[in-house]
Amino acid sequence: MSGHQGGSGLKRRYTRLSMPELPEVEINRRYFDQHALGQRIVGVRVKDLRILGESREPALRRTMTGRRFVSTRRHGKHLFAEIEDRGWLRIHFGMTGDLFYYHGVKSPSRHPRVIIDFEQKAHLSYDDPRLFGVVELAASPESYIETRRLGPDPLDKAFDARSFSALFENRKGAVKALLMTQEIIAGLGNLYVDEMLFQTSVHPRKTASAITRPKRKAMYKSMRTILCDVIDQKLQGKSYPKRYLIPYRQGGERCPRCGGTIQRTVVFGRTTYFCGTHQRT
Repeated sequence: MSGHQGGSGLKRRYTRLSMPELPEVEINRRYFDQHALGQRIVGVRVKDLRILGESREPALRRTMTGRRFVSTRRHGKHLFAEIEDRGWLRIHFGMTGDLFYYHGVKSPSRHPRVIIDFEQKAHLSYDDPRLFGVVELAASPESYIETRRLGPDPLDKAFDARSFSALFENRKGAVKALLMTQEIIAGLGNLYVDEMLFQTSVHPRKTASAITRPKRKAMYKSMRTILCDVIDQKLQGKSYPKRYLIPYRQGGERCPRCGGTIQRTVVFGRTTYFCGTHQRT
């Protein structure tokens, strides 16, 4: 578990290629820290009630107005912001959610769903064109994680290689399905699971329990390295490394690692890309 740089600057230098996954949510968490923590909230405007999940607009306003955000926490793809003496705000970014911080009346947000107004005419807008995200109140991150039975966060220091390996025992399904099930590991999505399997030469349909312990250890190391590298690369405005599968996610492309052919299939209901040469069942 963990806790976006640069308002309209550093954060805006990267182009999102997919729905928000763990790295994008972590970047948003840092962005929230930089711009929203410590500021007194003077108003909350809900532009579309469909975004509020299980909360109601009057409760959102009553809970937040006059208070400050004092800390943040990320678990998987969920961002939690602590409201001074009043519990937490939970943000899930869905497929197209994002945060925009600005001053004055002209907002860079094209699809604002919730706008938090601070003193000095500062604002934080949650933008979500497709309305698959959620902004709602939560008692605590712990209670939400327990209620939803979410698995450990991939970057949690307490989630070590041994804990990761144990998840594979007696699992008869495909390894990609295992890695993408949020109740097993919270935060891994389609793009970066494919990348993990590509980097460690594991076929996405391989039976999870059939993967050896040394290979599981390599997958764990790859998982953490990829997630941390992507966060750093995006914060620096850089593209994905050329050795990654991500820039070659098209059927028929040449594998940047071995020269094989990139293939396309469907696993766990998701479009999946892999190298037909070095990723074998």
